[in-house]
Amino acid sequence: MDATAHYRNLVGLGRAEFLASAAPAALVRHQAGAADLDVGAETVEHTRPHSKDLELGGDDADLVVYPLTKKPGASFPDRITIGRTPNNDIVIVDHSVSRFHAYLRLAGKDWVVADAGSKNGSWLGSTTLEARKERTLTSKAIVRLGDVDLTFYVAPDLYAALGGLR
Repeated sequence: MDATAHYRNLVGLGRAEFLASAAPAALVRHQAGAADLDVGAETVEHTRPHSKDLELGGDDADLVVYPLTKKPGASFPDRITIGRTPNNDIVIVDHSVSRFHAYLRLAGKDWVVADAGSKNGSWLGSTTLEARKERTLTSKAIVRLGDVDLTFYVAPDLYAALGGLR
């Protein structure tokens, strides 16, 4: 079972079970489906950001949840690495994402994000992230890595966004 299906199942078990079992935070990618991008016979992969709650209580095959957890034995024990290659904690297979593109980490009670010196850049909202300069994240913030938009959620907000009762 992939992480997205696991999180949808946890929502069905209720808020307490979701918060006890889910990672403390996650990134969510919503890929536009083929119906969203009608370009003849050509297939175009595109992501679109969320400007409000996902409200995706139903089945949405284009939704991908990336829990912010470390892989066993991964480098940088204090950081969740994001990149195109399998040695990252979060792997995003997209030509615009660098092999090691960015990282997130918990700094006290706050989550921070930083670009790792990527080729195609990173943004927090409309602000460009400077290489290795950490910026504080708030829940529902849009993080753009290359051409990929991700929404950052702390677990309680993700529960609500996935259709859980508040």
